[in-house]
Amino acid sequence: MDRAVIDVTKHRGLAALPGFPFEVWTSDSTRAQAGRLADRCARAYSYLGDLLAFRPRCALLVLSRADWSERASSPAYVMPYYDAGNLFLHGEPSDLTARLEEVVASAPPAAAHRLDQVYGTGGNRLEPFADMLVVHELAHAFHDGVPFVFPRSWLMELFADMALYAFVVAEEPDRRLHFDTLIQVALEHRLLQPVARDLRYFEAFYPRIEALTYVWYQFRFTMMAKGVIDAAGPAALRRLWDAFALSDEQLAGVLGGQVHPDAGQWLTSWDQPPR
Repeated sequence: MDRAVIDVTKHRGLAALPGFPFEVWTSDSTRAQAGRLADRCARAYSYLGDLLAFRPRCALLVLSRADWSERASSPAYVMPYYDAGNLFLHGEPSDLTARLEEVVASAPPAAAHRLDQVYGTGGNRLEPFADMLVVHELAHAFHDGVPFVFPRSWLMELFADMALYAFVVAEEPDRRLHFDTLIQVALEHRLLQPVARDLRYFEAFYPRIEALTYVWYQFRFTMMAKGVIDAAGPAALRRLWDAFALSDEQLAGVLGGQVHPDAGQWLTSWDQPPR
């Protein structure tokens, strides 16, 4: 059962792009980028839908800077995000790419050469990397659309990073170096200086974490995802999903067996008058 509720008030005044398995809305000035991002998301939607045997309801909003400031809950034009059934994506180069360029500017010569070989030296060279992150946000639509939650926020984010990495490996293998080189170099050479590094901090302050510290955590989660997907294949993503995907019937069984027999009836008796 898909429980997602889409906040359609965010769509007003935007242009619709038809032909996708989900609604796509875009600023007038970002139609071309919207088409490219929607194409990638459609392929990821199909890939993850087959893997997880589920397809959520969601909408893509590809926004210019001006529209972002009016519609997004976070005014900073930095990170794509998912909220209330909507994927908020950047239709123009985001500030994330500029911040990442500042980070890699501190790379030692050998690491800088490695980055130049993969990403080139032109302006906005890290934009293709940032564009791949839309699959991470799409993965949030999958777990938001079913009646279960991960017991920790970091597991939820790890799931999204596993989904992204599995998709890149399976569907865009020619982009694999563009995806993981920046992450590997940044972690190997400690180019990011997070304000904290432990999971307790992440749990306590998520999602209100300073941007580059949040990037550091996501890079670590991505390398964890890479390790398990490389070792066990994309089936590991399905197993992580299945570990927490309790249906209402299964949840009722857990409540009845581990809490009290009456607790097993909570879901089915919700609409009945109290006795």
